[in-house]
Amino acid sequence: MDTFDALAVILGVWLTLRKLDANSHDPAKHAEIRKEDFERWQRAAARAYAIGSYGSFFREVFHFGFIWYLKHHAMSPIYYPRIGFSVDVLWWASLAACFYLARQARQLRDSARAAGSGAL
Repeated sequence: MDTFDALAVILGVWLTLRKLDANSHDPAKHAEIRKEDFERWQRAAARAYAIGSYGSFFREVFHFGFIWYLKHHAMSPIYYPRIGFSVDVLWWASLAACFYLARQARQLRDSARAAGSGAL
């Protein structure tokens, strides 16, 4: 286990909690905001955090699966860093997409808050 493994687990748990938090909000408690706007924000936030969470946990599952595979099958060592780098690039891309989409969801929340003068 390396530093990126620990970081992936921590980020995966944190992003899962953020997704659960976004899904736990009740539109009835925010009557001053249109229900459609609230649900659009909720779906956008949950989708953003799910992308990062799934990417982080995929990295870990793949990492341990790849180690298991190498114990049982022969593969040229020249491919190890290439495969590892490819998985890390996919992980970083999922995090970048997560944080970009989460920022868009926050902007959506802020515009709904300004229009309805409520608090999401």
